[in-house]
Amino acid sequence: IGASRAMDAVCVERARVASVSMAVFRRATGRGGGGKSGENMARVERTLRRAATRDLLRTVGFMRDLPARDADVVLDAIEHVYLARGDAVFRQGDASTHVYVVADGMLKLETEDSGRPGVHAYVARGDVVGAPNTDGPSARACTAVAAGPSWLLAVPRDVFTGVVGRHAAAPLSTSRALTSTTSDGLADAYRLGIARSLMLIDQDACVRCGHCAWACGDAHDDGISRLVRRGDKVVTPVGESSDARLASLLVATSCQHCEQPACMVDCPTGAIARDPRGEVVIREDLCIGCGACAKACPWESIQIAPRATSSKRSLPMASHAALSSEHVAVKCDLCRDVEGGPACVRACPTDALVRVKPIDVLPAVAAIFGKHAVAPLAKKRPAWPWVVGGAGGALALARAFASSSAMTTGAVSGALVMVLVAYIAVKRRPRRQRVASRARAVVTHAAVGPSSTRIAFIAHLTLGALALGAIVAHGGAQVTPNVAGALALSFWATAVTGIMLAALYALVPRRLTRLEHQGTLPEDIAPRARALDERAFTLLSGQREGTKAIYARILGPYARAPWGPLALVVCGRTLHDEEARLRARIDAVLPTPGQRASARAELDDLVRLVVAQRALPAERGLGWVLRAGLPVHVVCTSITMILFVVHVAAALVRAR
Repeated sequence: IGASRAMDAVCVERARVASVSMAVFRRATGRGGGGKSGENMARVERTLRRAATRDLLRTVGFMRDLPARDADVVLDAIEHVYLARGDAVFRQGDASTHVYVVADGMLKLETEDSGRPGVHAYVARGDVVGAPNTDGPSARACTAVAAGPSWLLAVPRDVFTGVVGRHAAAPLSTSRALTSTTSDGLADAYRLGIARSLMLIDQDACVRCGHCAWACGDAHDDGISRLVRRGDKVVTPVGESSDARLASLLVATSCQHCEQPACMVDCPTGAIARDPRGEVVIREDLCIGCGACAKACPWESIQIAPRATSSKRSLPMASHAALSSEHVAVKCDLCRDVEGGPACVRACPTDALVRVKPIDVLPAVAAIFGKHAVAPLAKKRPAWPWVVGGAGGALALARAFASSSAMTTGAVSGALVMVLVAYIAVKRRPRRQRVASRARAVVTHAAVGPSSTRIAFIAHLTLGALALGAIVAHGGAQVTPNVAGALALSFWATAVTGIMLAALYALVPRRLTRLEHQGTLPEDIAPRARALDERAFTLLSGQREGTKAIYARILGPYARAPWGPLALVVCGRTLHDEEARLRARIDAVLPTPGQRASARAELDDLVRLVVAQRALPAERGLGWVLRAGLPVHVVCTSITMILFVVHVAAALVRAR
């Protein structure tokens, strides 16, 4: 009947099960047997819905102890309300006409805060919303919005108060106060609650290199990446309660294998299904490329792409319409046929990316759903102990080879340099190693396997430190005016740029995270700047002269200050802190509390806008610093390799 499953179905022995999507089943029953079949299906749905409604109401506090006659009165008066994501049940200030019981889905209760709606609480299956107080006001005190597809049971207010009035011992409401401790960061708690394998990127560690998207495209035969490093930012505590830290996590655009997939419901051919491990998959042999699933996904995680030529083959279950279609739906399949699991996770050099079930690893999400997180978010592998160990090894190596021959030290140095250069091949190696069968369990843990690129990255840093010791032992501190001297200079330039790049990777992401409202790509910067300028013009149009004067005196100069973006980077304040600081400057020039309150209501959006305008050049600059460091290091490495080959060739000639 469209609701989520109330229980699990598990095979107790080997079995073969035919899975038919609800959309296909309804189409088939509607076409067969004329109109009578459709009427029978509607009758069955009404019967199932009434039975499910009765079972649900027995779990609600005010209904649990009601006599059968009164329970039937409520059951007969119920109206079924189906909401799409974002639909409002009622708004703040509306008249209270119904009491709602959440039969399925989730609602978020919002209240106005400084002109902006803020999430006050979440209510889920079995909760009561809008229960009136006998002596309280009849107007709604908040706005109730569907966080996802939801099914509500609407009980008329007079029926509800009449039943409760006759049974005063029954509690008036059982609505859970599921207030989030980080409501701003978990505004889309519904998504976090239904995700089974959500991609989270720790913005404090992500160096914006794009390896995850590249590896995803490389892991699939069509070369199309199933993820985009763009999305909402979640700010929430992670880790054990004793040492929890506040993390900024980017929810990237990638399929999260929902508990209740909206894409599956709207697929007309049943091409989208759930495999025995619970992962949502697209069967390309049934997909006709209609795009219904892409439209149904609230988070744009499905793309319609050209069908790969290799897939246009006759399959046992293939339909003619599917094989003749030039397009097919594609999404993350957790690299189900690739050895080692998701390629995006394995390709991250900083361990910033994980695939998780949020309700299991994020305490704030678990608390909203009345559960407890069962596993901490995986900790990153630190690089500094290995680098320090490599530096100590370099000193020992320089001393050990101080009296060795030039040939010996040169051979050791050359071997280390070749291994360092091999890191490029390791980092960019293809990730299409297929496996014949899948023994991997469903992805529900804090991380999916080790990040091979991260291990290679740490090894690269460690061996770089060792190579410094070998080079010192081989050539000393003197720079001769020949190829050997040029090689020494180029190697030191490579080492310095590598150290600087490692330092940038460790420091810059944290500063950049503080300046981002959400995850953006470099190509988003210019359109966003134009959008902010247009928004400023719109907000200023029609404002009072006093508001325009404050903008001209404080806000405009703040946004246009030439050194403002640099100051924002140096101070390290978050955008929220900067907005509070700017509001304090405005309050300082207004003499009375009434003027301050009025100005804050009018200028709040402008304050957020000018802070974003100042932060945008800083975002662009820090992003450029992260991207520019690697090409410089690669150029120095290339020059070093050329001189290394020339130096080795000259040494071999001299040896003859």
